[in-house]
Amino acid sequence: MRLKIYSVMAALLLQSVAALAQQPQEKEWCGTRGIDPWLEYYRTHREAIAAERGGDDTAWLYVPVTMQITGSDAGSGYYPLEQAIQSVCQMNEHFAQAKIRFYLVEGDPVRYLNNSDWHNHEWDGGADLIENNRIPNRLNTFIVADPAGNCGYSWMDAIVMSKNCSGPGNRTWAHEAGHHLSLPHPFVGWEGTTWDYSQPAPLFTGDAPWEHEVEKTDGSNCYQGGDYFCDTKPDYLNYRWPCNGNSESQTVQHDPNNVAFRSDGKLIMGYSSDECGAVFTPEQITAMRENLQSTSQGGHAEYLQVTEPGVEIDDEAIVHLAMPIDSQTVQFNNFTLHWNPVPNATFYAVEIFLFPNLTPRLFYQTVYNQTSITVTKGIPNNRNLYWRVRAYSEWDLCQPADIQELGVFKTKNFSATNDLESSVLAELSPNPVAAGFPAKLLLNADENMEAALIITDASGRQCQRQNLSLSFGENLLEIPTDALQAGLYTISLQNEKGTIIKRLAVTE
Repeated sequence: MRLKIYSVMAALLLQSVAALAQQPQEKEWCGTRGIDPWLEYYRTHREAIAAERGGDDTAWLYVPVTMQITGSDAGSGYYPLEQAIQSVCQMNEHFAQAKIRFYLVEGDPVRYLNNSDWHNHEWDGGADLIENNRIPNRLNTFIVADPAGNCGYSWMDAIVMSKNCSGPGNRTWAHEAGHHLSLPHPFVGWEGTTWDYSQPAPLFTGDAPWEHEVEKTDGSNCYQGGDYFCDTKPDYLNYRWPCNGNSESQTVQHDPNNVAFRSDGKLIMGYSSDECGAVFTPEQITAMRENLQSTSQGGHAEYLQVTEPGVEIDDEAIVHLAMPIDSQTVQFNNFTLHWNPVPNATFYAVEIFLFPNLTPRLFYQTVYNQTSITVTKGIPNNRNLYWRVRAYSEWDLCQPADIQELGVFKTKNFSATNDLESSVLAELSPNPVAAGFPAKLLLNADENMEAALIITDASGRQCQRQNLSLSFGENLLEIPTDALQAGLYTISLQNEKGTIIKRLAVTE
């Protein structure tokens, strides 16, 4: 799991800035290395930077983000938008301790890039991806299949994430965002090296031009060696490692004075396993906040375009389902789900399940600024299925999921057989009908049966529904139009035998 050293010539060809990533030969967690030039500047100008900025150190800082999700040339392999939203939500949870919050840019929260060379890339492909798609004045986050063999890296003023390292509980996004805001690894200088940890560490590690002073446990060089922070313990472990019961490394290391120690597993910027913990130290938090408010040496003050959060969704908001509900029957391989809009919501995550306990999930997709979705594949025939919708917005990415309305519908292959049409003769009149006057539906049935009569408008919204008990012979039904506005409506009579559809025009 060690980073491999990337040649100076190749680095120059790629015009690397700080946090220069390494060329890996195997799957790595993070491809970022080195010290950011802004952090070098900050280390020697902390007081001047603080005096220049002034202001309130307790105010929240808001960082705009546009997620750019790659796919193949054919447009396949995208990281699901629902999971990308959850990744930003999780990153916000990690950064809450720093009073830094990431939000998606209104009207431009996500872009899709169809390019196989970007989707699975080496370093030259990564440079091409960022150079051709970077957007000014926001944190550019690219989600790809393989970012040069890493789980992620921060480079060229963007972060690039692997979709396989972005699931629940994974802190890779927070780790790379920390790099973006100037933080190095606590084991900076040890990237790409091997060492016998039973031996005292050298005074310096790494090859030129990345030679770096090794931090000692007594704190005598904590602002000159290691990651330049005195409230992070020394750490020489450049591979993923598990924690002991004290959230420390199982591996004992020895500093240049031969003092034994264990690495702190709680640090987000370290390489400990995700379950070990997730914290930034106070000095790291100060550095990131200063970076966000700095205009010098690659700071990111241009991100701070707002000082207050946007309008959020009510935590108790429920997405009310419009159709299909109440066991309505739909064509299994071509049906549309409709729901009512939620105030301030822009994203809707739609899910279909086989059982009411929400398992297994058969379908999920997140849509932007729409309140319906058509499903054409992946749904079984002749089953009762359950669905729900969760609402999000560019500002509100962490909505609870446990209070949402659950709808139920049945699937059927109407195109294969429609026995209802052979059992019931339906005549609708008058058609068109003037609003306020009833339309009459004459149903001539060849047997007694139960059926549902559903009226929907042109947008698919259910306007009326009634359950019918049809008798053998003629059944005359009145369809009131008092509550219907002028327009075209669909009259559906359906049961287990199939569906009969009529169109009704209501005039003013």
